[in-house]
Amino acid sequence: MWFKAASLFHFLDPFETKPEELEEMLAEHAFSHVNNRQLYSYGWVPPMGQGSEQLVHVSSGFMLLKARREERILPASVIKDHMAERIENLEKTLDRKIRGKEKLDIRDNVVMELTPQAFTKSTYEQILIMPAQGLLVIDSASAKKIDQCTSLLREAVGSLPVEPVETEIGQAGLFTRWLKGTRKLPSELEIGDECVLQDEDNIAGTVRCNKQDLSSDEIRALSTTGKHVQRISLHVNDAISFVLDDEFVFSKIKFLDTSPDDGSDMADLDPRAVFDGNFTLMALEFAKLFPQVIEVFGGYKKD
Repeated sequence: MWFKAASLFHFLDPFETKPEELEEMLAEHAFSHVNNRQLYSYGWVPPMGQGSEQLVHVSSGFMLLKARREERILPASVIKDHMAERIENLEKTLDRKIRGKEKLDIRDNVVMELTPQAFTKSTYEQILIMPAQGLLVIDSASAKKIDQCTSLLREAVGSLPVEPVETEIGQAGLFTRWLKGTRKLPSELEIGDECVLQDEDNIAGTVRCNKQDLSSDEIRALSTTGKHVQRISLHVNDAISFVLDDEFVFSKIKFLDTSPDDGSDMADLDPRAVFDGNFTLMALEFAKLFPQVIEVFGGYKKD
């Protein structure tokens, strides 16, 4: 449940859909396993996992959703080998070359025949809806997964007027000034030990610093040679650490004042209560963190 990444979208209109209404909408697109003719299946599952049927987990005004994508693993090399064998046999039988559309038809037939035999794998994405903050947060930094996830939600609710969060002050410029020391960090922020510097002309490549003292003269010198900071690790109020990039995507999120429970010493507690408590803690921390960081970069970008 704990988010490791966060891609932020803001609602263009207030999100006023009630949890029970959203539950009914998602139920129309609930997950079902792939059948023998499908390469993948995508739908909503209970965020709490087994033992729960609710597709919308609600606490303190926050809503948590979870999408599951199950797909069959059919490597391109396997398809290619079967196609080659099929084409070779046909060319011998027909005494001519197989070309164009015939090859495409053979490929389609090979995929159809192999699909029922393929193994499956599942991936999951979580969505946090924060109506009071006007934010929708996806637990992923992958553009492809984010697009799939928002498309699934849009299909379920009919309309999803959101835009990626953009701020008045660009991230890379402010990161670089922080590292150079020409701009003071807000008191609640502290630079961590990781950053990526990229040449503005992209000729000399990229410098990646990990577990380094970013305030050292050596690191600061890099930011004065035409390189800008593409991503940097930050701590906020000694409560949360994360890496923020120049597209305002959070990754490597860690809660510093609490350890996500591994269940080892919670065996006697109700798993639902533990899940709900952890979710509430995370959502409340995010409710402080995201508006705070948006404000550091000058607030939402104005049209």
